Amino acid sequence: PHAGAPADPDPTQRPRPRASPAMVRKILLATFLAASASVATAENPLGKVLQLMDDLAAKITKEGEVEAKAFQEYMQWCDDASHNAKFAIEDGKKQKAKLEARIAELDGETAASAEAIEKLAGAISTGEAELKDA
Repeated sequence: PHAGAPADPDPTQRPRPRASPAMVRKILLATFLAASASVATAENPLGKVLQLMDDLAAKITKEGEVEAKAFQEYMQWCDDASHNAKFAIEDGKKQKAKLEARIAELDGETAASAEAIEKLAGAISTGEAELKDA
């Protein structure tokens, strides 16, 4: 080569192909997932923390389901008690109406009986007076 001409490029120093941003994201995601899997399965403090958090989440979910079932049973009991109370109130009102009618009937009989007693008392007085006079 002559002095003014550029030197031949060194074959060991070829330009590297550039990775696209999407390719970089995929590589980082794969690396992260692999690291997470190894952290979660390895016996190290961070893996233990992650396992404890997963266990706690499962426990909370299970307890929530149990509480939801208990709440549904309680709401069913409340509905049943409400319906039973409603029917008891209706029955009580019907019974009250029957008893009030019976009381009114007996009040009428009492008034009639009192009048009959007065007539009989008057008849007894008259009978006794006639007996004395006789």
